Amino acid sequence: MIVTYIYSSYFADQIRAQFRCRNLVDAINRTGLHRANSLDMNLFIQNTADVQKVCSESDILVIYRYLYGPILAAVQYWKARDKKVIVDFDQAVNFLTKDMPEYSFWFEGVPLEDPTLGSGSLIDPIPLDQFKWGLGMVDAATVPSGRLADDWSQTTDVYQVPDYINTYQYPGLNQNLENEVWIGLGSNVNYAGLKNSGLLAALENVCQKHPQVKLILCSLENHSDVSLDIDPAQMKIYTPRFFEEWVSILLKLDIGLVPTYGNFDLRLGSGRLLEYMISKIPWIASEQPAFQEWSQYGQWVKNTSNDWEAAILITVDQLDVYKKKAAKDPFLFAISKDVSANIDKVLKIYASIINLS
Repeated sequence: MIVTYIYSSYFADQIRAQFRCRNLVDAINRTGLHRANSLDMNLFIQNTADVQKVCSESDILVIYRYLYGPILAAVQYWKARDKKVIVDFDQAVNFLTKDMPEYSFWFEGVPLEDPTLGSGSLIDPIPLDQFKWGLGMVDAATVPSGRLADDWSQTTDVYQVPDYINTYQYPGLNQNLENEVWIGLGSNVNYAGLKNSGLLAALENVCQKHPQVKLILCSLENHSDVSLDIDPAQMKIYTPRFFEEWVSILLKLDIGLVPTYGNFDLRLGSGRLLEYMISKIPWIASEQPAFQEWSQYGQWVKNTSNDWEAAILITVDQLDVYKKKAAKDPFLFAISKDVSANIDKVLKIYASIINLS
């Protein structure tokens, strides 16, 4: 089987594209029995001679996230040539809210900053509507969560492909000083959920009461309305543009936090939790049914500032205990989610789509 993954160079997509595309490319090629390619979205749209060759040889084309305008035209082109085309998406775009950076693109048609996917005037019809049309055009869709699969199962055939990790990409070397405790969130944070979950107030209280606790946040420039009552000396803000940059930030953490609030968050994949576990980082997450099967590997809290604060302080005070625990069953569970150990499951899904009449 030959699989070609098509994704954009838009920087906000790069970290998640590692999970949904590049990890799978690596694992498929390591099998020695199958082959996978990566293809830039802009080149796919341009349909260059090299693209023609790669796509013609492929058994299935996997388009990451976007179905609109020139991408839909390219899908039609290859569908007319009897090529199987699927879309892989990992966001509940229909549940985006106005405070989220992606909202203006999906609901208002404001072009992405990446000129390969749109520039100039507003996109009309809006990308969300075009995405819905596109789902009726492709052969199937793959998503990381069961809730996303349920949401869109009336539109097309939807298969669940969980987030898998390349375990070797996480060396697990903590870089912090012994008298400091660094806590932080994943690379893709919904800051409305951060506030509404009660975690934001808890972080302020924890940092104010415990100067040895430091906070790491990512991509805060997308949320200029967020005000943090925390000493700047206790906080670092990063804007990782590539997966490798994000891993170097992740490994600075002593405690990982996963606030979950609202319909959008409940449909995200499990990559955040897996990254903490493979890096042997103790984690605390909102108590949500969507992550029920993961609860034994970390701590669950109710979405109140008091509950978040109490859980963080207990973990800070007993950090050695929690780190030892994180290095056992949670770490072993994360290893079981290595992409190479699970790639046959993904390939079976692709084979069933290829065999659809």
